[in-house]
Amino acid sequence: MKNVKIDDKSKFLSAVLLVIVLCGVAFFLGYRKFEDNAARLQGENNALRDRISSLQAYYDTEEQNKADTETMTAEISDIFSAYSSDARFEDGIYEAFNLRAGSLNTFELASIGFNTPSAIRRIPVETVAAAQIEGYDSEIAFDKFDVSYSGNISYEGLKNMVREIATGQYNLAIGQMSYQIMDNGNIDGNALLSFYYVEGAGCPYEEPPVSNYDTGLENLFGVSVAAEPEESEDN
Repeated sequence: MKNVKIDDKSKFLSAVLLVIVLCGVAFFLGYRKFEDNAARLQGENNALRDRISSLQAYYDTEEQNKADTETMTAEISDIFSAYSSDARFEDGIYEAFNLRAGSLNTFELASIGFNTPSAIRRIPVETVAAAQIEGYDSEIAFDKFDVSYSGNISYEGLKNMVREIATGQYNLAIGQMSYQIMDNGNIDGNALLSFYYVEGAGCPYEEPPVSNYDTGLENLFGVSVAAEPEESEDN
Protein backbone atom coordinates (compact mmCIF):
# COMPACT_ATOMS: atom_id res chain seq x y z
CA MET A 1 0.00 0.00 0.00
CA LYS A 2 1.37 3.34 -0.98
CA ASN A 3 1.93 5.78 1.84
CA VAL A 4 0.34 9.18 1.38
CA LYS A 5 2.57 11.90 2.57
CA ILE A 6 0.82 14.96 4.00
CA ASP A 7 2.82 18.07 3.33
CA ASP A 8 3.11 20.94 5.76
CA LYS A 9 0.53 23.06 3.94
CA SER A 10 -2.09 20.34 4.27
CA LYS A 11 -1.30 19.98 7.94
CA PHE A 12 -1.68 23.69 8.44
CA LEU A 13 -4.97 23.78 6.53
CA SER A 14 -6.30 20.89 8.59
CA ALA A 15 -5.30 22.61 11.78
CA VAL A 16 -7.03 25.82 10.67
CA LEU A 17 -10.19 23.95 9.74
CA LEU A 18 -10.21 22.15 13.10
CA VAL A 19 -9.82 25.42 14.97
CA ILE A 20 -12.66 26.95 12.95
CA VAL A 21 -14.89 23.98 13.78
CA LEU A 22 -14.01 24.18 17.47
CA CYS A 23 -14.64 27.90 17.48
CA GLY A 24 -17.97 27.31 15.80
CA VAL A 25 -18.96 24.74 18.37
CA ALA A 26 -17.84 26.98 21.20
CA PHE A 27 -19.71 29.91 19.72
CA PHE A 28 -22.85 27.86 19.24
CA LEU A 29 -22.77 26.55 22.79
CA GLY A 30 -22.02 29.99 24.17
CA TYR A 31 -24.75 31.51 22.07
CA ARG A 32 -27.25 28.94 23.26
CA LYS A 33 -26.30 29.67 26.87
CA PHE A 34 -26.60 33.37 26.24
CA GLU A 35 -29.95 32.84 24.53
CA ASP A 36 -31.24 30.83 27.51
CA ASN A 37 -30.12 33.54 29.93
CA ALA A 38 -31.72 36.17 27.74
CA ALA A 39 -35.02 34.24 27.71
CA ARG A 40 -34.87 33.85 31.49
CA LEU A 41 -34.21 37.54 31.98
CA GLN A 42 -37.00 38.41 29.58
CA GLY A 43 -39.39 36.25 31.58
CA GLU A 44 -38.31 37.90 34.84
CA ASN A 45 -38.74 41.33 33.26
CA ASN A 46 -42.24 40.46 32.10
CA ALA A 47 -43.14 39.23 35.59
CA LEU A 48 -41.79 42.45 37.11
CA ARG A 49 -43.74 44.54 34.61
CA ASP A 50 -46.93 42.65 35.52
CA ARG A 51 -46.23 43.15 39.23
CA ILE A 52 -45.58 46.85 38.73
CA SER A 53 -48.80 47.20 36.74
CA SER A 54 -50.71 45.41 39.49
CA LEU A 55 -49.22 47.61 42.20
CA GLN A 56 -49.91 50.71 40.11
CA ALA A 57 -53.53 49.66 39.68
CA TYR A 58 -53.82 49.02 43.44
CA TYR A 59 -52.22 52.38 44.20
CA ASP A 60 -54.56 54.17 41.80
CA THR A 61 -57.61 52.59 43.52
CA GLU A 62 -56.23 52.48 47.10
CA GLU A 63 -58.62 55.08 48.50
CA GLN A 64 -61.60 53.41 46.86
CA ASN A 65 -60.45 50.02 48.15
CA LYS A 66 -60.23 51.39 51.70
CA ALA A 67 -63.71 52.85 51.42
CA ASP A 68 -65.08 49.59 50.02
CA THR A 69 -63.42 47.62 52.85
CA GLU A 70 -64.93 49.90 55.47
CA THR A 71 -68.35 49.56 53.85
CA MET A 72 -68.04 45.77 53.69
CA THR A 73 -66.91 45.57 57.33
CA ALA A 74 -69.88 47.69 58.41
CA GLU A 75 -72.25 45.46 56.43
CA ILE A 76 -70.80 42.32 58.07
CA SER A 77 -71.19 43.86 61.54
CA ASP A 78 -74.76 44.87 60.68
CA ILE A 79 -75.59 41.30 59.64
CA PHE A 80 -74.19 39.82 62.84
CA SER A 81 -75.94 42.43 64.99
CA ALA A 82 -79.26 40.70 64.30
CA TYR A 83 -78.09 37.45 65.90
CA SER A 84 -77.35 36.21 69.37
CA SER A 85 -74.35 34.03 70.17
CA ASP A 86 -76.44 31.22 71.67
CA ALA A 87 -79.92 29.74 72.02
CA ARG A 88 -80.67 27.67 75.11
CA PHE A 89 -83.48 25.65 76.62
CA GLU A 90 -84.54 28.60 78.75
CA ASP A 91 -84.89 30.70 75.58
CA GLY A 92 -87.26 28.10 74.15
CA ILE A 93 -89.26 28.09 77.38
CA TYR A 94 -89.34 31.88 77.59
CA GLU A 95 -90.56 32.10 74.01
CA ALA A 96 -93.60 30.04 75.06
CA PHE A 97 -94.65 32.98 77.29
CA ASN A 98 -94.09 35.37 74.36
CA LEU A 99 -96.25 33.16 72.12
CA ARG A 100 -99.06 33.10 74.66
CA ALA A 101 -98.93 36.87 75.11
CA GLY A 102 -98.81 37.35 71.34
CA SER A 103 -101.86 35.08 70.91
CA LEU A 104 -103.96 37.37 73.08
CA ASN A 105 -103.63 34.71 75.83
CA THR A 106 -105.60 32.16 73.79
CA PHE A 107 -102.69 29.76 73.30
CA GLU A 108 -103.02 26.78 75.67
CA LEU A 109 -99.63 25.07 75.60
CA ALA A 110 -99.70 21.28 75.96
CA SER A 111 -96.01 20.44 75.49
CA ILE A 112 -92.60 21.75 74.36
CA GLY A 113 -90.09 19.64 72.42
CA PHE A 114 -86.40 20.44 72.03
CA ASN A 115 -84.13 19.26 69.21
CA THR A 116 -80.34 19.13 69.36
CA PRO A 117 -78.75 22.34 68.04
CA SER A 118 -77.07 21.92 64.65
CA ALA A 119 -74.66 23.93 62.50
CA ILE A 120 -76.07 25.20 59.20
CA ARG A 121 -72.81 26.59 57.86
CA ARG A 122 -69.28 27.01 59.17
CA ILE A 123 -66.60 29.45 58.00
CA PRO A 124 -63.15 27.92 58.71
CA VAL A 125 -60.73 29.91 60.83
CA GLU A 126 -58.28 30.00 57.89
CA THR A 127 -60.84 31.86 55.75
CA VAL A 128 -61.72 34.23 58.58
CA ALA A 129 -58.07 35.00 59.35
CA ALA A 130 -57.24 35.57 55.67
CA ALA A 131 -59.88 38.32 55.49
CA GLN A 132 -57.90 40.29 58.12
CA ILE A 133 -60.97 42.01 59.54
CA GLU A 134 -60.48 43.34 63.05
CA GLY A 135 -62.49 41.45 65.64
CA TYR A 136 -62.86 38.25 63.60
CA ASP A 137 -60.13 35.70 64.24
CA SER A 138 -61.88 32.37 64.95
CA GLU A 139 -64.21 29.95 63.21
CA ILE A 140 -67.71 31.33 62.66
CA ALA A 141 -70.67 28.95 62.85
CA PHE A 142 -74.27 29.67 61.85
CA ASP A 143 -76.46 27.44 64.04
CA LYS A 144 -80.11 26.69 64.61
CA PHE A 145 -82.02 25.29 67.57
CA ASP A 146 -85.45 23.79 66.77
CA VAL A 147 -88.21 23.92 69.38
CA SER A 148 -91.76 22.63 68.88
CA TYR A 149 -94.83 24.01 70.68
CA SER A 150 -98.00 21.91 70.83
CA GLY A 151 -101.40 23.05 72.02
CA ASN A 152 -104.65 24.66 70.95
CA ILE A 153 -105.31 28.27 70.06
CA SER A 154 -107.93 30.50 68.49
CA TYR A 155 -107.66 31.45 64.84
CA GLU A 156 -107.16 35.16 65.63
CA GLY A 157 -104.71 34.20 68.32
CA LEU A 158 -102.69 32.16 65.80
CA LYS A 159 -102.43 35.12 63.43
CA ASN A 160 -101.19 37.33 66.24
CA MET A 161 -98.80 34.62 67.39
CA VAL A 162 -97.26 34.49 63.91
CA ARG A 163 -96.87 38.26 64.07
CA GLU A 164 -95.02 37.91 67.37
CA ILE A 165 -92.70 35.30 65.84
CA ALA A 166 -91.82 37.67 63.00
CA THR A 167 -91.29 40.79 65.12
CA GLY A 168 -90.30 39.44 68.53
CA GLN A 169 -86.96 39.63 70.33
CA TYR A 170 -85.66 36.32 68.96
CA ASN A 171 -84.37 35.63 65.46
CA LEU A 172 -86.90 32.93 64.55
CA ALA A 173 -88.12 31.09 61.50
CA ILE A 174 -91.20 28.90 61.18
CA GLY A 175 -90.05 25.44 60.19
CA GLN A 176 -93.48 23.84 60.16
CA MET A 177 -97.04 24.45 61.35
CA SER A 178 -99.71 21.78 61.48
CA TYR A 179 -103.15 22.55 62.95
CA GLN A 180 -106.65 21.10 62.76
CA ILE A 181 -110.03 22.61 63.62
CA MET A 182 -111.63 21.45 66.87
CA ASP A 183 -115.34 21.19 67.69
CA ASN A 184 -115.19 24.34 69.83
CA GLY A 185 -113.91 26.43 66.89
CA ASN A 186 -110.33 26.61 68.08
CA ILE A 187 -107.46 24.92 66.28
CA ASP A 188 -105.10 22.37 67.76
CA GLY A 189 -101.67 21.31 66.55
CA ASN A 190 -97.95 21.97 66.54
CA ALA A 191 -95.57 24.76 65.53
CA LEU A 192 -91.87 24.08 64.94
CA LEU A 193 -89.74 27.20 65.38
CA SER A 194 -86.03 27.54 64.62
CA PHE A 195 -83.87 29.80 66.79
CA TYR A 196 -80.93 31.11 64.74
CA TYR A 197 -77.66 32.23 66.33
CA VAL A 198 -74.01 32.78 65.37
CA GLU A 199 -70.94 31.55 67.25
CA GLY A 200 -67.46 33.03 66.92
CA ALA A 201 -68.52 36.45 65.59
CA GLY A 202 -68.59 38.32 68.88
CA CYS A 203 -72.38 38.41 69.02
CA PRO A 204 -73.84 39.10 72.48
CA TYR A 205 -76.08 36.79 74.47
CA GLU A 206 -78.71 38.02 76.90
CA GLU A 207 -80.31 35.54 79.24
CA PRO A 208 -84.11 35.62 79.37
CA PRO A 209 -85.51 37.46 82.40
CA VAL A 210 -86.34 34.37 84.45
CA SER A 211 -86.29 34.81 88.23
CA ASN A 212 -84.35 32.32 90.28
CA TYR A 213 -86.08 30.24 92.93
CA ASP A 214 -85.44 31.42 96.45
CA THR A 215 -83.44 28.95 98.49
CA GLY A 216 -83.28 28.36 102.21
CA LEU A 217 -85.30 26.77 104.95
CA GLU A 218 -88.59 28.47 104.09
CA ASN A 219 -91.48 26.50 102.61
CA LEU A 220 -90.76 26.77 98.85
CA PHE A 221 -94.16 25.55 97.63
CA GLY A 222 -96.31 26.96 100.40
CA VAL A 223 -97.51 23.56 101.58
CA SER A 224 -99.06 23.59 105.02
CA VAL A 225 -99.35 20.31 106.93
CA ALA A 226 -100.42 19.94 110.56
CA ALA A 227 -97.57 18.66 112.69
CA GLU A 228 -98.11 15.36 114.43
CA PRO A 229 -97.53 15.40 118.22
CA GLU A 230 -94.23 13.90 119.33
CA GLU A 231 -94.37 10.76 121.40
CA SER A 232 -93.25 11.08 125.00
CA GLU A 233 -90.88 8.74 126.73
CA ASP A 234 -93.80 7.27 128.65
CA ASN A 235 -95.53 6.31 125.40
